[in-house]
Amino acid sequence: MKLVDVVLVGIGGYGARYVSALDGFPEARLAAVVDPTAESTEHWNALQARGVRQYRSLGDFLGAGGRADLAVISSPIVFHREHSCLALQAGMNVLCEKPISATVEEALRMIEARDAAGRFLEIGYQWSFSRAIRQLKADILDGIFGAPVLFKTRVAWPRGSAYYGRNDWSGRITNDAGRPVYDSPVNNATAHYLHNMLFLGGLSMESAARPVFIEAECYRGNEIENFDTACCRITTDEVPEILFFTSHCVDRNAGPAFELKFERGTIRYPVGGSIEALLNTGRRINYGDPDADPMEKLRFCLERCGHSRSQPAFCGPEAAVALTVCVDGIQRMAVHRFPSNELSQRPLHSADDLLVYLPGLVETFQTAFDRERLPSELGTPWARPAERVDLASVLCQQGLDDTAGNAFAERSIMLPASIGEDR
Repeated sequence: MKLVDVVLVGIGGYGARYVSALDGFPEARLAAVVDPTAESTEHWNALQARGVRQYRSLGDFLGAGGRADLAVISSPIVFHREHSCLALQAGMNVLCEKPISATVEEALRMIEARDAAGRFLEIGYQWSFSRAIRQLKADILDGIFGAPVLFKTRVAWPRGSAYYGRNDWSGRITNDAGRPVYDSPVNNATAHYLHNMLFLGGLSMESAARPVFIEAECYRGNEIENFDTACCRITTDEVPEILFFTSHCVDRNAGPAFELKFERGTIRYPVGGSIEALLNTGRRINYGDPDADPMEKLRFCLERCGHSRSQPAFCGPEAAVALTVCVDGIQRMAVHRFPSNELSQRPLHSADDLLVYLPGLVETFQTAFDRERLPSELGTPWARPAERVDLASVLCQQGLDDTAGNAFAERSIMLPASIGEDR
């Protein structure tokens, strides 16, 4: 068996999960790790004992003659484009963690680098690699459920001061150098669940639904630059309405839970359970748990390096960038503060980890989810009317030229037809 050499870029945070996961794949060999603070991570001593080489930058690894079959990019969002493009240009295949990048323009550069290198680029939205989601999408594409009507998801995960203080970019719009980060629950911790609805709405296994408009209410209770709570309504070419409710400013975990309505049936996912479809005929289909194997994405990429490089992407940039388009639209909206006199505080994981939360927000999300309305449309006292952004206009303002716009459209990414027209 030919071993697949892997270089792991970023071994703290989520990267630590890759270090552990690689031990379970005998076909993989961790050739090197890249992390400027590797010595302070949980796996450092074990990696030293195994003789795994460590580099402070991907440039240092390449400059020392380092090569690998697969680069796993688990660095901060602001470095996804830079690290992915470097790896691709060096002839490596890439599995880049979500989101693909902070901006649509960065995602385009990554696609160009992939095409020039003739290697694959997968984005680590693990539900898109799960057997449950892929079987569900195959049935959707086969027309079992008819046309989509409305998709909705709610997810509330409390995050305290330790979360926002763990690095210099959490909750930030830009980093200290002024580069976009757009860190928020939409673009980071719960990004999987908005992306999942876009992915399931795509017209092929390799594509996602194409956002056209986004309405959103953005709020924050924490003392951060960006928002910690968002309630969104997205219109796409394929799915008439997508609703997404997410927050870190809550007192307890609630979700993810989703409901997908089609002409001929409804698909539901309860928290921590299996996806189940109920057709109008009374037939039930159980698709299983999408969280059954979070590292299916790594397994797929290792196999593809070994013998299946030419097979279609599971979650390539063409599918992943749909979420980035939505994030770009949201970031153009105002962020409202929750009323300070309604916020509460308590320790979360330790006495030093202070959670700021809005009592009753979980219940508000449940009501909004059930009634398929945004909080302001329910008359919620603290809510402010949603702003609306035309995502075609956003993409034109990104400065993408006609050639770039057409390149997106030809790959059936998510750009409305107006991209590439005169502006």
